[in-house]
Amino acid sequence: MQIYGSPFERGYAHGYLLRKQLSNIETQLDFLLEQDMKISKIEFRKAVRETVTPILKKRYPEFREELRGISYGSGVPLSLLIAWNSYLSLYSHFCDGSPIRCTAFLATGKATEDGGIIMAHNTHSDFLSGWLANVMLYVAPHQGNAFVMQTLPGYIASSTDWFLSSSGIIGCETTIANVNYKPKFGDPYFCRIRQAMQYGNSLEEYEKIMLRRNAGDYACSWLFGDTRTNEIMLFELGLHTKNVQRSSSGVFYGMNSAIGSNIREEETTDNDITNIKTSSGARRRRLDELLNHTYKGKINISNAKKIMADHYDTYWGRDSRNSRSICNHTEENPEQSSRPPYFPFGCTDAKVVNTTMAKQLIFEARFGSACGRPFSVKDYVKRSPEHKVWANVLPDIPTYSWTRIEK
Repeated sequence: MQIYGSPFERGYAHGYLLRKQLSNIETQLDFLLEQDMKISKIEFRKAVRETVTPILKKRYPEFREELRGISYGSGVPLSLLIAWNSYLSLYSHFCDGSPIRCTAFLATGKATEDGGIIMAHNTHSDFLSGWLANVMLYVAPHQGNAFVMQTLPGYIASSTDWFLSSSGIIGCETTIANVNYKPKFGDPYFCRIRQAMQYGNSLEEYEKIMLRRNAGDYACSWLFGDTRTNEIMLFELGLHTKNVQRSSSGVFYGMNSAIGSNIREEETTDNDITNIKTSSGARRRRLDELLNHTYKGKINISNAKKIMADHYDTYWGRDSRNSRSICNHTEENPEQSSRPPYFPFGCTDAKVVNTTMAKQLIFEARFGSACGRPFSVKDYVKRSPEHKVWANVLPDIPTYSWTRIEK
């Protein structure tokens, strides 16, 4: 989907084109608040009004105007759209720790087959919000850089997160688990990363924008690449602590444990990075094996797809579709992990791109899961009746093929 023009114009087009999908977001948000965050919608909406809404109005009038356009185009109240965009920003505000989402890597130089950048990411999410993230949105604003991102209906940033900008900067992220603080507002992360995508023109500017009035509301291991120089950056950000590493030849990856020991020790309670019995520890070990050994010097689009669909469990020493595999399958996992056994959570997509494609704002994606597993709601509920309430909101997902995403 493509939107253009002034903030209101592009917002109106967004809302109008996705008005059918947006008609259900109040029900979907309320369900997620009840089932995942375990709070009432009244409590959540109050927090949004008191924290996010004033900041959006005062410091990000362009993005508020875009949301107002979405509201007019779709008929969804502006206050609900702001709450919808704030879901992940307020997660750590209400819940202990932080959401554990996604696996990703960036490689360049001698690590890749052609010396250019390879970026790959798969989303780990509850199946409701993960399967709502089926919008590939090209935005051509009246000011700043054009960009393409994977997102949800009604969102002004990605939230998955995956984007390519005409500035030459590309990026994705994985969350940092088990933060030991509460966010301090601060500018919400979705405003800062959107500001970076549209107005950032270098890795230094991305760092500066993300640090400005940082709320600490969605601690992430951000992976950014500059396709003009093929330099990559790991930018990990908590509340008061950051870890920045840059390379023109090597790999960076994210799997929900902070790579920087300073962030991990000072701003999280995470001890999982070397524990292969846990999801983060097992995926860290497997990513290291694949990126720095198996595919070292041979990382390309084809091998990136294989890595994102990998099911090898380093704890069991065999392939196993569970929460420890890069292609996460918590919905088939009998063990208690960060989620209850068989919880409807796991890999809900995969994306890959190289330097040549990124310069044209083109990438390849697969929806549903990196490995292509189908999902039947009826079969799932029969197998896991303890989670039958999710049958009210989840769709069946067939096997989708890898697809080239371009304008």
